[in-house]
Amino acid sequence: MSLKQPNIVIILMDTMRMDALGAYNSSLSTPVADALARDSVIYENAVTPSSWTLPSHASLFTGMYPSEHEIHESYEVKTDELVESMHEGRLRLPKTIAEYLKGLGYNTVGISANVQVSSYTRMDSGFNAFVDITKKDEVAEQATSYGRTRGEVVLNLIKQGKLGELLRLYRQRRRHIRLSENYPIDKGGNWITWLLGRTSLEAPFFLFINMMEMHDPYPSDVRYVPNQFHLNDLFRIREISPGLMRRIRREYFEQSRVADEYLGRILRFLKGVYDETLIVLTSDHGQALKEKNYYGHGIYLYDELVRVPMVVKYPGSARPAKSGIYSLVGLYDMLKLAAEGVFEWKGQELALSETYGIQDSLAGIDVKDEVRRAYDVPRKAIFKNGYKLVVNGSTGEVEEFSHNWKPVEVNDAKSAYDDLINELYIMKGKEKFVLP
Repeated sequence: MSLKQPNIVIILMDTMRMDALGAYNSSLSTPVADALARDSVIYENAVTPSSWTLPSHASLFTGMYPSEHEIHESYEVKTDELVESMHEGRLRLPKTIAEYLKGLGYNTVGISANVQVSSYTRMDSGFNAFVDITKKDEVAEQATSYGRTRGEVVLNLIKQGKLGELLRLYRQRRRHIRLSENYPIDKGGNWITWLLGRTSLEAPFFLFINMMEMHDPYPSDVRYVPNQFHLNDLFRIREISPGLMRRIRREYFEQSRVADEYLGRILRFLKGVYDETLIVLTSDHGQALKEKNYYGHGIYLYDELVRVPMVVKYPGSARPAKSGIYSLVGLYDMLKLAAEGVFEWKGQELALSETYGIQDSLAGIDVKDEVRRAYDVPRKAIFKNGYKLVVNGSTGEVEEFSHNWKPVEVNDAKSAYDDLINELYIMKGKEKFVLP
């Protein structure tokens, strides 16, 4: 294989904010990622097109913003409805990077620990093989064909003389338990790396991996998650205590070391083809830890949510120059060029991040509509020339204006402020995000 068709690997650490890697945060040690960064180009100005999973992955796979591919939440439509619409084919991804690379002869393989990024949501479009780690309980489903309870299964298999099947199910179940026993510290990384260790990929290959170790829940909040922990806090129904939040914050950053260990296993799998492989280490969004009195992700476009790590190890010794803003949307074109042996990534002058309200179902949340409407609104962030502007699409209010992502007064950079407002109004009428 020549470098005209290098192997391409995307390792997406779901919910990893930029400061959860040692390459961006000198107080944090992530030895494997730090070593990879020394071989790589580190992009400091990387932003994600959305602050939660589905629209962000759709943008990564298609090179389109949420307002373009339309896979995003709204006041009426939440995650459950989006997932079902994708499953039933009412919402479809446009041509994906996996489809494009497959057309060039790439062996396209996806492995995901996130149920939203799965064959169920048809995110597997273009992949020769796509493994949903979330389906690891299939062995239990197989067993139910022999009985309703564990005792019935064993008895029926013995009666039918299927001792081999009984032994197979037993061994599989024991392996599943062993590989998943450390939840919520481990959220599929053990499974993914176990699978990779037993896999051989024919080159050139495109390998996409979604790792969930950085995603909530964390040990201190795991008991609360089914009760929509973060929404109850958002609406001040049941607020998170400062002590609990300190523990959650500590546990979040501790998860970076768990993710780093699994990254090491993935890189060992790639050891024999490391030099001729393009490796992208990034995230779909970050996690707010109440720096601005909000815990979780989605809803807002704070830096903690939309600034993500972007570490790119190019084949050979290629180190293209950096300038501009780097969005997950732009990865689509960068990977197309890489498949042709062109190793560069030109930053964008302008990039967007978009959110369209609360993505979670509000079932069981007792909140008045007028209170909900203060949060459940569209927002758009625009990045240009080091400036960031966030606008509330319901009220037209400017919620944030910053330079190099530090707050500034409008009068300090009036022309830049006017320029960004003008850019947003140029977009008005071209999409569903409408300024008042």
